Amino acid sequence: MLLRDGDKRIDRVFHLAAKDSADRVHLLLPDGTAVSYAETYDRVRRLATVLRDGGVMPGDRVAAMHRNARELVEFFIACGLCGAIGVAINTLGTRREVATLMADCTPAALIASGEFLPVLQDDLMPESMRLRLVTDTAPPHGWRSYAEAVAMAERLDDAPGRDPEEAALMIYSSGTTGRPKGILLSHRALVENAIRTAEVLGYRADDRFLTLLPLFSSFGFAFDLLQAALSRASTVLMDRFDEKVAVDLLERHRVTFLAGVPTMFARMFDTANLKGRDISSLRLIDVGGGPVSLKLKTMLRQELGVGVVESYGLTEISPVASVQRDPYSATTSSCGEPLPGFRVRAVDLDGKELPRGEPGELVFQSNTFMLGYWNQPEETARSLRDGWLYTGDVGRVDANGEIHILDRTKDMIVSNGFNVYPKEVENVIAELPEVESVAVVGKPDEIRGEVVHAFVVPRVGRELNEEQVLTYCRENLARFKTPWGVSFLEQLPLTGSGKIQRYRLRQMLLENDQEQQAQ
Repeated sequence: MLLRDGDKRIDRVFHLAAKDSADRVHLLLPDGTAVSYAETYDRVRRLATVLRDGGVMPGDRVAAMHRNARELVEFFIACGLCGAIGVAINTLGTRREVATLMADCTPAALIASGEFLPVLQDDLMPESMRLRLVTDTAPPHGWRSYAEAVAMAERLDDAPGRDPEEAALMIYSSGTTGRPKGILLSHRALVENAIRTAEVLGYRADDRFLTLLPLFSSFGFAFDLLQAALSRASTVLMDRFDEKVAVDLLERHRVTFLAGVPTMFARMFDTANLKGRDISSLRLIDVGGGPVSLKLKTMLRQELGVGVVESYGLTEISPVASVQRDPYSATTSSCGEPLPGFRVRAVDLDGKELPRGEPGELVFQSNTFMLGYWNQPEETARSLRDGWLYTGDVGRVDANGEIHILDRTKDMIVSNGFNVYPKEVENVIAELPEVESVAVVGKPDEIRGEVVHAFVVPRVGRELNEEQVLTYCRENLARFKTPWGVSFLEQLPLTGSGKIQRYRLRQMLLENDQEQQAQ
């Protein structure tokens, strides 16, 4: 899987695939249509012309709000071909969240599925917007038909020699202050990271991937789009996760590889869901994106006879940091060794390296780091220090060099594979006039990894109940950020300096669960 430095770009990967594997199946669409690598790249070149003629210049941002589909795949590649930065918006985002992102990245163009038009109203469009394409419905005023525009466009010539260090993607993650962070990733970092991961996992050209994950996530993009293409493998497109549809597609298309978060596999491989199904084609599962239970990994390996590896990473690393090498490893608590070319340390609060086996904050050294956070130099400097990326995750590195994740220093919650920062949820709840103060923590959940739980102190003399809080959150937050429960307190536990003692809130949840189990 050797590539010249100049070819370490997303668009060049697909240019080469269209040349050396033109007739190989690239995508299997929901209706069963097979799309070759040559067909994909032909449409990409036409879309790149549409973007260029629509006023998109190198370095401009192009946004997309779309579920998994060939159009989203084409979007990522075409952005690279015309030198733009692709910004895929989380399809679970509310109008408020999308408005914040649009104002932050100021895209020059937007590609969207018709189902999201009610969110993407004219008043959300920044002045920078010059082109809007809609994919699967008649275009309203101000929009153009994606299908018609691509069909009528000429093919944009390839642009060899474009710098692999250019920004390719910007993926948004919630910030610790509640402000979204646009994580800027270069072509070279993404491709280099994908090459290393694909080599470690030993993909083959006859492999078939299935998009359990959304391609707007770094996890889904890296595995189901880029790693698959580097291997010249095929990808079965599923627009959104559904356990019954997933098993049906797995069986029908003889899928060999799956990447996903724990909750997906717990639901897919439930005994009732597997009854009468033939999943014998499946040879390898990569599970990550959050805490992985021993029970789940044991079930997948022993009961189903499928190889399972646990991986660890974060978008800032483009995104994979470590992968288990042995899919039948007995080291079930490990998420593997760092990828080739990576160094890892556990450090104390002063950044001093700790001895092997001692827990501390995990920091990495690699050449696949992000370029930085969009327009947030202070946040960038806080995460990237002296050539090391500080993850905010507490873990230990054992004697064999394998990583074990223990906790998080930044209080980030990982629910269903999505990152949730407490401050973002707290900011929304605090808008309720009945709320005096609020704190949010993660509550362990065997299926989802964690769920969000809110602790609220009502204002004196004001009435407030759980349903009011949850309803307001559902209206203003994506589903995975919305609390599953609300507890009401007279006051929050605070340190002497006024900081919230979140560990005491987690302890309250634990004690409450223990009391309920004892009853």
